[in-house]
Parts: sequence; structure tokens; C-alpha cells
Amino acid sequence: MLTYLRKHMKTIMIIIAVLFAASMFYGLGFRGIQDLSLSKRGFLKVNGQEVDILRFNQIYSRLRESFPANLKPQEALFLQNLALNQTIDYALILEEARRKVRVSGGELNQVLEDLSKNQKFSSVSDLKKAVEKSGLKWNDLKRIVRDDILVSRMVNQVKAEVSVSGNDLRELRVRHILVKDEKLAQELLGRVKKGEDFAALAKKYSEDPGSKDKGGDLGFFPTGTMLKPFDNLAFSLKVGEIGGPVKTDFGYHIIKVEDARLRKIPGKTDVEKAILEEKQERAYQEWFYKLKQKAKVEIEDPSLRALDLRFKGRLGEAVLEYQNAIRTNPRNAYLHVFLATLYEETGKSDLAILEYQEAVRAEAGDPTLYLLLGQAYLRNKKTELAVEQFKKSSLIAGDRKVLHEELLKAFKDLKMPSLAAQEKAEIARIEKKEAFEKGLMEKSKVKTE
Repeated sequence: MLTYLRKHMKTIMIIIAVLFAASMFYGLGFRGIQDLSLSKRGFLKVNGQEVDILRFNQIYSRLRESFPANLKPQEALFLQNLALNQTIDYALILEEARRKVRVSGGELNQVLEDLSKNQKFSSVSDLKKAVEKSGLKWNDLKRIVRDDILVSRMVNQVKAEVSVSGNDLRELRVRHILVKDEKLAQELLGRVKKGEDFAALAKKYSEDPGSKDKGGDLGFFPTGTMLKPFDNLAFSLKVGEIGGPVKTDFGYHIIKVEDARLRKIPGKTDVEKAILEEKQERAYQEWFYKLKQKAKVEIEDPSLRALDLRFKGRLGEAVLEYQNAIRTNPRNAYLHVFLATLYEETGKSDLAILEYQEAVRAEAGDPTLYLLLGQAYLRNKKTELAVEQFKKSSLIAGDRKVLHEELLKAFKDLKMPSLAAQEKAEIARIEKKEAFEKGLMEKSKVKTE
């Protein structure tokens, strides 16, 4: 259990951080949104089971850490789509885990106890008080931590069924003759077994363009490289032996093992361990692929449906879903932004500008929206209107340094030195403030030590 905690402590703290805050999905990556009641809306079903939006929030938050503080709309869309797909994958594994593995109450309590110690709480009771004070239900945290343990245990169980055999530790050099006709394959097998030159027959009869001119030589390869019937036969033969015909999707193969050697993996000293990890990953991917093939996914939230359709290239349907989402939640400014970017992708710049304008009206206190509207005006060669929006953005940007830096670049590009100078001054003010605050924190830290 301590191993689980060490590996997942950061994930658990991200869960807590996200749940303490608010729904990040409906904030669309630019900011939080303070209406936690939105998380109660159905947004996704996997195999008929509702998926908790809190899990999406946790996955999105983890991914979000790798991106800059001020996301561009396309970056936010990419992150949302990635988080959506990972949420679906997680839900599938969790469903299987709930059927096949268990987590005892004692194990869960141990993780929570270790978690409270790691976060400097004197007891689990104090951790619980802090969680509940934040507005999060204690049972929600326990459920999410339990689910994480279940998923981890399920994945480990799949991988634990894998072992390394003698064949996994070696590579074979093989020649083959590939033909489509089984009768011809049988005839050629008889001829090579009577002593005719294998390479010569491969050059004359083989239908594999990649190896035909090399006398059927496929070079060295390890297990798992070729199609399973071919692989099974090749690794059942000794050096010098001939086997077949074996049927694959490509036709009928006659196989001759020319040589064998121990595998070497560049950069790995423990080859057996490296091979085991490789086989475990392959086994997991095969297991998960079968799981996903049978999955029934229902995206209920219209903004998520729009996102999914967009990444599938069904842009017309995505527009309709964004419009549906806006009717459901007209005050969400970033739904207008994403619809605007979709209009831009389809060459409808006038409609895009209207949506950017709607976004500003929906959230007039967000300086990012004025910046986005100004950039849209610039793309449409409406410089005066763009500058007007940039000025508004600057007025309410406050201490958002990244935003002032973007405005500085915009004014420089527009060759407006006086406005650029104002942004430079704002950036200098913010940096001075940051340095002062950092100094205070360092002094405070010295005193407490």
C-alpha cells in the first residue's frame, strides 16, 4: 500500500486540489467556474453507467499542468479532447476492475492515513475536517481514492499474468517463401525438403516484395514481431529446420530458420527485465483494445459532443452541438469562443466575430476575451477595432503578466510604441511586485525554521 501511495500521491493531491476548487471542464481551461452544481448534470455514459465529472476534472487538471498558464483556444480544445478520451478509458478499466478486484476497508484507511501524514495533518480526522471545510464531501474523496486503487490493481493484475520464456530471450534469422496458392506452397515445401536451394526458390516464387530479392531473408527478429501463426511456427523450429506451410492474412508461408542469437536491447543491461516490461505493456494494450472494442460510449453533454465531433472532422454537426450547448448555458463565454474558432476553421469569419462579441458580452470582466476578439479583428484586417479591444483587455488585465506580454507583442507588431511602452511598464510593475512578495515569503520561511 505504501508503494501505491508513493506512486499516486501527486495524483491524489491533484484530485483534492481540483475538487476543492470547481468544475474545470465548464471553465474550458481558461479559468475556473464557481457553480459546482454543474457537476451534477449527466455528461457521459460508458456502458450505460454515468461517469462522474469529478474524474474528468482530475484528469484535465493533471494534463493542464504541462501547459502554459494562459491557454489559447486550440490548446484548450486539445486538452479537453485528451481528457475526454482518457476519462472514457479510465471508466472502462474501472468497470472491469469493480468486477474482478477488491479493495478492503483496511487498505483504503491505510492510504488515507498515509495521505494525512504526507500532508502534515496530525490525523485522518484533521484531514477530513479540512476536506469538508473546503466544501468537498469526505465520501467523494474516499470513493475517488478507492477507484484509483482499483484501477491500479486491475492493470497490475493484467501485467502480472505475463512471464518471460526462453524464446523471448532470443532472436531468429528467418527466410520465407510467401505464395497465395496452398497447393503451390505444398509443392515448394517438398522441393526444399528434398534439398533444392531455399533462397533460389524464394527469388523465383515468393510474392513478398520486401524479401523476395534477398532470397526470402527477413533478418533477425524477436517474438511478437510477426503475425502470430508465423511467429509460433518460426520459434518452434531449430536452426536449419524448415516448416510450413503456415497460413496468415498474406497467404501461405514456408519458413527456414537460418540462425539464432540472444537478444540485446540498446541501453538496457537487464535484458530479461526489459523484455518482461515490453511484454507486459503489449499484453495490457491487447487487453485494453478488446475492452474498448466492446464499449458503448454515450456523450450526453452537448459541448462534449461538439468537441468529439470536431476532432472526428464532422464540423457541421459540431457547430449544431455548440449552438445547442449555448442554448443550454448561454452565459458560458468560452462556448461562444469555441464556436467562433470552429467558424474560423470553416472560413466563416463574420460569424466567428459575432461569436467572439457574444463571448465578451457574456463575461465582460474577462480580459482574455477582449484579447481574442481583438486578434479576430486583426485577422480580418480591422486594425482600429482590434486596437480598441486590446486597450480594453489591458485596462482590466490587472496583474496577469502573461496577458500583458501578449499585448506588448501585439502593440509592437502594430508599430504602436506608446501603447507598447505602457505594457512594458505594467510588466515591470508586476515583476517588482512578484519580487517583493517572494522576498516576504523567504523571510517568513526563515522565521518559521
